[in-house]
Amino acid sequence: MTEIPAPVPAAFNGSTGPAHQTAQNTDRIASLLEQLPRAVGMMLAQVVQAIPPRHLCATCLANRIAWETANQRALEAAVEAARAAHGIPEGTPLPPGFDPSPFLPENLAPGAPQGMPALTGAITTVGGTDTCSEHIPGRAAGRTLLIANGALSPSAMAQLRG
Repeated sequence: MTEIPAPVPAAFNGSTGPAHQTAQNTDRIASLLEQLPRAVGMMLAQVVQAIPPRHLCATCLANRIAWETANQRALEAAVEAARAAHGIPEGTPLPPGFDPSPFLPENLAPGAPQGMPALTGAITTVGGTDTCSEHIPGRAAGRTLLIANGALSPSAMAQLRG
């Protein structure tokens, strides 16, 4: 009986068969994996920005509602200008995080003395009212509160205390 020699695998004879293509695809996947953490981080950052805080400070919210009522015409004009600048047609729902503040008059822009009040997330509840660090009853004026969270290590907190 004559033995038939085994064929030489395509990966070893220089051809571009399936084994060679698999190796090339593995290299492509490996290069994409290096970019994955950055891509996931960017996606998570966008998701976090689109999610409003669970609870807003009641005082901040009341201040914003009063400001919006008092400055309704300027706010409506800013929203229309922002829609036009971003190409959002009238009647189309506004996307999460839509911010018309750059289109407000300078005296009503955030940070101005009569500017749009910020909406701050609540950090605690006092007497049944959600409140931020600025509106905690009995807080000494001008005194900044250090709000510790899980991201601050004891050494980082010690450095902040100075």
